[in-house]
Amino acid sequence: MDPLSSLPDEVGSHILSFLSTKEAASTSLLSKRWRNLFALVPNLDIDDSVFLHPEKGKRERDGILESFMDFVDRVLALQGDSPINKFSLKCKDGVDSDRVNSWICKVLQRGVSELDLSIDFPAYYYYTLPEEMFVSCTLVKLKLTSGFDIHWWPGCEDISLPLLKSLCICSRRIFFEDEIESLLPCFPVLEELQIDSMERKGLDVTVSSETLTKLTFFVVSTKTYRNPKSVCFDTPNLISLSYSDFVAWDYPLVNMEKLVEARLALRANDDQIKRVRAPNNDSLEDDVVLRFGNVVKLMNGIQNVQELHLCPDTLEVGFLFFFFLA
Repeated sequence: MDPLSSLPDEVGSHILSFLSTKEAASTSLLSKRWRNLFALVPNLDIDDSVFLHPEKGKRERDGILESFMDFVDRVLALQGDSPINKFSLKCKDGVDSDRVNSWICKVLQRGVSELDLSIDFPAYYYYTLPEEMFVSCTLVKLKLTSGFDIHWWPGCEDISLPLLKSLCICSRRIFFEDEIESLLPCFPVLEELQIDSMERKGLDVTVSSETLTKLTFFVVSTKTYRNPKSVCFDTPNLISLSYSDFVAWDYPLVNMEKLVEARLALRANDDQIKRVRAPNNDSLEDDVVLRFGNVVKLMNGIQNVQELHLCPDTLEVGFLFFFFLA
């Protein structure tokens, strides 16, 4: 018997976990024992670029996409119902969205605790994530990235992820059926939240959570986008904040007593900047600059911060306010 075959199962499966899923799965051809060892591998990393892109133009060959999907089906079948810790999936257009969702559902049934999904399906796919993902009792960490728009959140009715501690959604633009204040109660132990390129539905934003310690909140940037009327942060245990949006008319509540690090990118739209810079502008009908002065409320709310980063747009908003009052 070769030395590797004499290793305990937990050692053999641990060794396989350092290989790519494609390489680890190929060991199942060696013998029944290696097939059993592969079933114990707790982490799966499925990347269509590894399977499809080593050679230029390989993705376009007849049958290659079907071969990739068959490979994933076989991998999941080989593992059966064994517990799984992490499932990473990266795939682009051409892959059957129904089969993608079936893969996600299978690992959810096996009690996966970490999902890392990078799914680049164009808008014409009308792709939606499986409902099972929003009622998982085992999911602790969820990351979703896409180069296209994401209609991610199906609404808060009957949605619960009671163990979710980390949620990251990064896309060109993200749409939610509900406001963020309705979303957060569905994650009672959430500690880290990253939403990159979110499209706001309303003009009032409230981020309220007792458990959040890290928040990255970037609202989609368009030159014609309206400023929010009010933005509230009721996050008493927040340690790190990265916040990018058009400057709000008001910040009535800023509760961040434990904040250590903050990165702010507050912007005015082109029309507002033009009006403020106009010569002989003795008054502004809607008090644009005076309302921008409410940014002081935000700054006062984070006055205990130890490390503060301000982008050039934020400095410009502050300069326009103080210059106008001078």
